[in-house]
Amino acid sequence: MTIFGRRHAVGLVREVMSCPADGPAPPVLVFEADRGGGKSALLTALTGLLDGRVPYAHVDLAATGRTGTPEVLYALAFHLGRPCPLYGTLRFPRLAVGKLVMENASLDLHDRERARRQINALLRTHRGIDNLVTTLRDGAGNLPAGLPASVQAPLSLVPRILATLVSRLASWRWSSPFVLGRAQKWYGTQGSHRRPAVETLIELNQWHRRPNLGNNARQRDELLWAAFRADLVAGLGRRRRRTWLPRCVVLLDNADTRLGRHFLTELVRLRAAGESDPLAVVATAREPFGEHFGTAEQRILESDEPLLLRRPGPGTRQWPRWARYALPRLTDTDVVQQVSTAHPSLDRRLPLQVQQFAQGNPAAVSLLLASAAEVSSWPAGGNELGVVLARREPPPPDDTDRVQCTIEERISRHLLGLDDGDPFPDDDVETLTTCAAARTVEQAMTLAVGSGLLTPDGYTGKLSALLAQLWPDDADGDANVRPTNARPGNVRHADARHADGRSGNARHADSRHADVHPADTRYADIGPPPLRRLLLRRLAARRPQAQHGWAKVHGRLRTQCAEQGDRVGELYHALALGRLGQVADWLATLRAVAQAPTNLPHSVPPADEAYRLARATGAEPDSRLGRVTRLLAGLWLAADPFTGRHRADLHDDIKRDFRAVALQFPDDRSLLVAEATRHKALADLWR
Repeated sequence: MTIFGRRHAVGLVREVMSCPADGPAPPVLVFEADRGGGKSALLTALTGLLDGRVPYAHVDLAATGRTGTPEVLYALAFHLGRPCPLYGTLRFPRLAVGKLVMENASLDLHDRERARRQINALLRTHRGIDNLVTTLRDGAGNLPAGLPASVQAPLSLVPRILATLVSRLASWRWSSPFVLGRAQKWYGTQGSHRRPAVETLIELNQWHRRPNLGNNARQRDELLWAAFRADLVAGLGRRRRRTWLPRCVVLLDNADTRLGRHFLTELVRLRAAGESDPLAVVATAREPFGEHFGTAEQRILESDEPLLLRRPGPGTRQWPRWARYALPRLTDTDVVQQVSTAHPSLDRRLPLQVQQFAQGNPAAVSLLLASAAEVSSWPAGGNELGVVLARREPPPPDDTDRVQCTIEERISRHLLGLDDGDPFPDDDVETLTTCAAARTVEQAMTLAVGSGLLTPDGYTGKLSALLAQLWPDDADGDANVRPTNARPGNVRHADARHADGRSGNARHADSRHADVHPADTRYADIGPPPLRRLLLRRLAARRPQAQHGWAKVHGRLRTQCAEQGDRVGELYHALALGRLGQVADWLATLRAVAQAPTNLPHSVPPADEAYRLARATGAEPDSRLGRVTRLLAGLWLAADPFTGRHRADLHDDIKRDFRAVALQFPDDRSLLVAEATRHKALADLWR
């Protein structure tokens, strides 16, 4: 699987893998991104790079059902146990013994001698290697894990082959010292003093059956962690001394879940207590992960910033416990590379529309490009994205419960964070659709309170937390102007500090502008994010005169802005209503107002559509108002990704209108000429 725009992320994974296995554990590497930001796709691609080279486990922590630390450890052990060149086959007999005894509900906790006999009998019946591997596989429960198809068949064969090879050792007399004997005896070495192993196993059963009593759950988890770590170290043996041999890798998806936070926090706590392990742990999180941790415990990585991990020596600073990296959005170059690799026959102007709509969201970009590649003919006027979004996705595989839907619904579900089995929340989405008409998040909050989605005390609906994400913030407070490759997390990391003493806010302030080339102003006015674009399409599809239709909602918001003295907001909603003549007389707010959404069908080429819109206002074409009206119409259409791919003539007209207007506004002439030059470059790009 090709990874687009994630070369630096892969390099960070290599860094944590390269730390010597016999040294201190490297930091837990956490990749953060919004919905559809490519987190899961990154881990899936990493499995393809690791398969057959390094032992790894890929586990999704957003599992259904009752799961905890034991189930995660079972899943990790089972998948790390796949045969791998240079590493051999890692086995986890200590963990398997603990699981067998711990989950035996029939163990007599009132008669200790009988409990000892029960444990010995239980272990005697599970003496084969095949049974031990099956024990770990069954213990993983409902935790899904990513397995390449190439290893699914060997998984069931390898333990049987091993069991056959050691069949002469499969009797209790031989397997006790070789398979279970050492594993069982290890439990006698845990604690402050040595004692019979069976006593520790009886306590483990007690802790598991009464997890809410005292520290039982914590003691159980710590003992299983120690068994897992001891098995891993013993399995690697002398290989740990080979400094060139990479660490085993654990890939944990959705670590921002309650289970994920608990599991990783326990891992870091045990490492801090001196319990090192030969693992490189890589996780993904949707929400900012670790903001409640101390600033000295974590390091926030900027774009293209390496970890530069070196073995700590005497008097040197220890490695941080966490390393957080916000995955950047796909850039124009990434999208072009993806098209040239996966869809070389696609019209080269369509990726520009896709990027303008998706704003670098990897999931939306991939879905739109794949669907566009299947279209055989395009409409003469425009609205190519509308055609793509209306198409149905390919039929799902027969062995899944995924329901086939349109590309628009699939992207909506993805951005809303809905699983395939979740019903579509029509009521909440309808309210969000009304709120999407707002120009600012403050306006949206007012609409949300009026609709019941939001109360003065806080959020009430399941999707209400999405409101603030529909109007991304930037340094200037303008929700509609920001670069496409600005990294998510610039605001949320503001309070974190780095090892060099600089605040996270200062570092991000530097990187936010470093991500954008000074001469690249093609997307200076980005407009709404993709989810809000889709909600606005739903709003435009409502009946024209409906109480919460396009005209009524924008009309109410325009009146509200007028009453509050918000001139930009008033003109913004006037333009959304198609009243160009009332907007074009205010040049200073032209670019901000031109970001208003459209509900136009785009049935003719963009340049013709702009001409018709300007003529409909009745303004004299050669007057100053007529030229500004034409300019506004062109900018309004250019800001809409649904306008169409035949935009070269549109940007040529905008260029000429900017130059004509510059003659009438001498004070702003240099700025207007610069805008004309920018649209000349855009016209060449869209040809």
